[in-house]
Amino acid sequence: MIKPLQGIRILDLTRLLPGPFITQLLADLGAEVIKIETPTAGDYSRLAPPEMGLGGLFEAINQGKKSVAINYRNPRGRETFLKLVSTADVVIESFRPGAAERMKIDYKSLRALKPELIYCALSGYGQSGPYSQRAGHDLNYAALSGALSLNAREGQPPRVFGLTIADLSGAMLAGLSILGAVVGRQRNGQGAFLDVALFDGILSWMIPMAGAAYFHGIPLTGGTLPLQGGLACYNVYETADGKFISLGALEPTFWSDFCKVTGRNDLLPRQFDRAIKDEVAAIFTGRSLADWLEAFSKSDGCVEPVLSFEEALSHPQVKARGFVREENGHPVGLNSPFVYGSVEARPAPGLGDHTREILGELLSENEMDELTQIGVIGRRDIGLSRRSEQRQSSSS
Repeated sequence: MIKPLQGIRILDLTRLLPGPFITQLLADLGAEVIKIETPTAGDYSRLAPPEMGLGGLFEAINQGKKSVAINYRNPRGRETFLKLVSTADVVIESFRPGAAERMKIDYKSLRALKPELIYCALSGYGQSGPYSQRAGHDLNYAALSGALSLNAREGQPPRVFGLTIADLSGAMLAGLSILGAVVGRQRNGQGAFLDVALFDGILSWMIPMAGAAYFHGIPLTGGTLPLQGGLACYNVYETADGKFISLGALEPTFWSDFCKVTGRNDLLPRQFDRAIKDEVAAIFTGRSLADWLEAFSKSDGCVEPVLSFEEALSHPQVKARGFVREENGHPVGLNSPFVYGSVEARPAPGLGDHTREILGELLSENEMDELTQIGVIGRRDIGLSRRSEQRQSSSS
């Protein structure tokens, strides 16, 4: 099946999670994504320690990509990289603002070579503003955006999100920006510079809060807003067996179903009465999770279990959508979320696996041999790389 981005070549200089996550989605849409990695360690996520919950991260978000190892900080390496840029449609990098300029691989430098190039600079706080040079991670962006303060029960401190939502929201914003620029170039033939901040991504997700904050004077306190734990009809409750269940009966018809199934029609007119949260909690503690799921199985009460990630992978809806890739009946990874995405296994590349294949379009064999000998292109084994291989072989 022809995918919408087939024929689009993307040079990906990003590492770890945000950049590779979005280029994974673009690869799922058919783009040829070429990871530009240093000849030594490459993408740091290749070495991500499992004890930090990052084991397998590289394999999960680099499926079907190609890897070219170039030391673009070396003059000969930069020259080779620029030749590769001339074949590309998009370049995405995630350096701290100013770093690309120092290496002379910034948008201004590359645009002089290829005016129609789309260049995405993905950073923590963006290319401008007083925080542009400030170091940060997902938790910092969430804290500064106001989102983290909402992730709390009333009177309790905020809790760290279970997902790195700033990284992921910022990556999705970058992907949407790239797609818009690709479509725009098809119409006007012009390239684009895209300044995307991870902080901007999570801040844009605060839009539902903006009305309450600025137009109605409602204080944004964690655990008190209607959809953040303030309402009894939209909350999480514990069941008799110590498990948890979600109730999302916002519309009156759904609340009516909840009252009918639980035999509490007296609560029907009190749907938005915050004082009934303890009563609803007492209802759910009266039966086990399995009992409640059976009771609501033919109802529109908007009741679902709170699953672990492992449980979610085996859920019939997840399986029916083809989202889980299995081998010998066991889940081994996630497939593309796009309905026309490929479901075949596409292994992540080894460091520099495609160096000669891709650069062979631009350089002679003798030139590649010379650059390999002086360490400008191609993988160079060092201790870090070997430790990564040992860890992968020991886990297989």
